[in-house]
Amino acid sequence: MAEKSRSGEIRPRIKVQLAGTEPFFGPGVRMLLECIREEGSVREACEKMGLSYSKGRKMLERAERELGYTIVERSPGGKNGGSARVSEEGMRLLSRYERFEKELTELAEQKYREIFRRNFQ
Repeated sequence: MAEKSRSGEIRPRIKVQLAGTEPFFGPGVRMLLECIREEGSVREACEKMGLSYSKGRKMLERAERELGYTIVERSPGGKNGGSARVSEEGMRLLSRYERFEKELTELAEQKYREIFRRNFQ
């Protein structure tokens, strides 16, 4: 998909998702993990994103089920509330996903220039 940038220039835009039996990791889960890192809580991360807690929890459960390992370590709430942190495996996944997304975006931009730019000139 191509889109116009703020300068009005058309450029490609890609959405990177990882999938197993179903899509389980993409921009939404990435953002959720980043918010969990900042907030220390799944509930607060969901609130920050404008996402219902149940939806956020389901996103994490689907990713963990597909991956076969825990990406967010949680401690139960109670009167003082619980806490959460992105696991080491989750941090590695996040780092690799970000690298994968960056490299694919760069490749898409290169291919876009090769295929489209010469047609527009």
